Amino acid sequence: MKYRTMKKNGKRRVIPISEKNSYSRARKVSSRELRDDLMVGIRHPGSLTSVGYHIQEPVQKQHAALDKAVKKYGRKETLEKLSDLYRLDYHRPELKAGIVSSIKYVSGGKRND
Repeated sequence: MKYRTMKKNGKRRVIPISEKNSYSRARKVSSRELRDDLMVGIRHPGSLTSVGYHIQEPVQKQHAALDKAVKKYGRKETLEKLSDLYRLDYHRPELKAGIVSSIKYVSGGKRND
């Protein structure tokens, strides 16, 4: 059992720390934070490939495929798919740079790291 020293009204006391009170201090996790923590991989692998997107293709082909993906999935979901790719290829700079340019293209030049 853990103890703490507390000073109140000029008196010093040693009080045991109860375990149940320590759980009440835990920070609440929002549903979005929980989803981001649980969703580490790609939910639908190959979904961007099905519209013709490949990281190592020329930029014009990437942009055409990303336009198709935005029409099919919407801008938000396409950005989520690209961010999942970014997380998977984070330590591979040659692939990461291509994904960053794709994220900038889909988001209209706005990118938040």
